[in-house]
Amino acid sequence: MALALHRLDPRYVWRAISTIAVEDVGIGAPEAVFWATAAQGAAFRKAVGELPLLIALTRRMAAALKSRSAIELAFVVETGEPEMFRPFGGMTTDQLLDRFGGADPYEAYVALSILRGIVPKGLSLCPPDQRGITAAGEMLPNQMDPASARAAQASLLRPLDNMSLGFVVATRLHRDDVERYDAMPETMMIDGYPAEAFDQHERLGRQAIGRFTRSLSRVSPALAQLSPGKAHAAVADAVFVVEGQCLDRWVGGPDLDRLRGEADGHSLTRHGLSAEAGMGVRQLVSNSLTCLHEIRSAMVEGVTNPSSA
Repeated sequence: MALALHRLDPRYVWRAISTIAVEDVGIGAPEAVFWATAAQGAAFRKAVGELPLLIALTRRMAAALKSRSAIELAFVVETGEPEMFRPFGGMTTDQLLDRFGGADPYEAYVALSILRGIVPKGLSLCPPDQRGITAAGEMLPNQMDPASARAAQASLLRPLDNMSLGFVVATRLHRDDVERYDAMPETMMIDGYPAEAFDQHERLGRQAIGRFTRSLSRVSPALAQLSPGKAHAAVADAVFVVEGQCLDRWVGGPDLDRLRGEADGHSLTRHGLSAEAGMGVRQLVSNSLTCLHEIRSAMVEGVTNPSSA
């Protein structure tokens, strides 16, 4: 698939590879993040060999343990605790560096975001602080192993977006040597798409989630109390938690497990559900995946064979 994308758009494929490396592989293979970041430079790709580099990176990332900790960290802070940015915006460079070097990953992420000048929309904060960025990069080798430090420094100096900064902070989180495993739902594919991509990016996918939401709202008082729009969003997030974020083999550890749980919890409650109700909706969705897949399949079948719909 990487080679097919390269034939279609040889420039975009490297953006896609780097995004996957940061967001879906992350600390599971920090060396892949380093090489994917370096590959953003055309001169580097030419010197190394474009197709051999693409093939090697794709194979490495496919075989690697995975981690979405960069996404989870950015998501929890920017959508769950966005008010943290304002008081940090008034701090000096040295104060921000002190918070970046501290033990709280959320504070470290906010401090680094402000130093790098990559903050949520609507916040008017200072432009990138070059002295602070340099100092933060120099701190990294003392905080982690050499391979992770090299990848974190590359992400700090050439970030794709806020997820790259999430990766920098996530490399410091404690991990263990025990692999975690997700149970991959049988409904991962629909009409040639991964289910997550179909639901989020196809009109029929959004319609399928809407029909699924209405069916669940008839048996869930918690969903029935929400507006139709919020109920749809809550169910879509629950589907992603149950079905879309599976990584097969993923990196775990006390900090990483807690971060993943907090990201899931925020996904389930940010539309107005209580923590208990959110877990109830998650379980209801998990128990009803067969129904969701039937709805998806029926909608796709209705489009491809309208006479039989």
